[in-house]
Amino acid sequence: PRHTPGRGRRGMAGDRPRNRWQRKAAGAEEVAWAPVDAGDDDGFWDAPAAAAPKATQQVVVAREAHTREAPRADAAAAAESDALAREAAEAEVAALEAIYGEEFEVLSPSEWRVDLAAPPGAPSAALRLLLPPGYPMSPDPPVPVIDCDYGGDDLGEAVSALAQELQEEWKPSAEGCAYQWAERFREAVRRPLDDAASRSLAAAAQAEEVEAATAAAIAEAVEADVQETRGFTVLPANPQYGQRQRHFDGASFDDGFAVEIHHGEPVVDRKSTFVAHAAKVASKGQVQWALREMLSDRKVSVATHNIFAYRFFDDSRGVQVADNDDDGEDGAGSKLAQLLSLSGCEGVLVMVSRWYGGIHLGPDRFKHINRAASTLLDGLGWTGRGRGPSGAK
Repeated sequence: PRHTPGRGRRGMAGDRPRNRWQRKAAGAEEVAWAPVDAGDDDGFWDAPAAAAPKATQQVVVAREAHTREAPRADAAAAAESDALAREAAEAEVAALEAIYGEEFEVLSPSEWRVDLAAPPGAPSAALRLLLPPGYPMSPDPPVPVIDCDYGGDDLGEAVSALAQELQEEWKPSAEGCAYQWAERFREAVRRPLDDAASRSLAAAAQAEEVEAATAAAIAEAVEADVQETRGFTVLPANPQYGQRQRHFDGASFDDGFAVEIHHGEPVVDRKSTFVAHAAKVASKGQVQWALREMLSDRKVSVATHNIFAYRFFDDSRGVQVADNDDDGEDGAGSKLAQLLSLSGCEGVLVMVSRWYGGIHLGPDRFKHINRAASTLLDGLGWTGRGRGPSGAK
């Protein structure tokens, strides 16, 4: 056999079984023999590395099992965390209901509301909390929102500063934060709402003084006109709303034109009040007498608007006579005139007084004007759908 110096006897042909039967007979483990690399010029065969031990294989299997189990463990932990958060939130809701009663409300699972109980006469205010997922154990804080009828800068600044401070201080806790935040916001809005209430009361008192002074001036002017000229002038109590001055001559005091005047029930919406007045008329003299009589009432004379319309047939001339007046409520007079026409009212004067309550009603004001008038006219039986005097007085 060939021997290469320096290599020892590794790889000599005589050291390996010549065939698989010899290897089997010798009890040798059957391996695949392969030629040495091209750089190994001894021409002998080298055996491959031995197979990995069983212990290494077991480690690999264990790693694969851990990889499969890890997501399951994470999901179980997340489910347990969500359950704990729900239990904490339910406990906080029970505590808030016990503390605030009807002032606390669960609008949805992610939105709670606490009434901040504004001072008497002040605009109402409430705190809404928009809760993040996982509250009260979530890393993100709730978002506070203040609902209030008052939008002054002093309130906005106080609320914004406190909201930022509370969110920066947020730490997840099973006790939650709704009670602490509600009390902090209650304290923050108290002074701005107190100031708003004071201003509102002062404005209301001033308005009452102005109204009383205006009514007194009107009464004096009426008395002076009656005494000097036997005429009647109605000064506009609310010229800022488009009212204009009305003058009635001495003929409007002639009892020969007197007619019975009926008054309807009030219609009230958002502090505005509407009352209808009606009379049967057959001449301009009766129209003037009835209007003067209606406007002689002190309460009616200071209404924000006194809208009227009338229609009658003048037998002496054989013509239909009709007219209307908005008294500053644009379009209201023509709508009353249309109501008289469509309901078949003849020889009728109707007037609707409106006392403005400070809140704009939009198109609803025309519905209330027509409703007040039609209810009275129906009750008097002066329309095709009338049912008698039940709606008049």
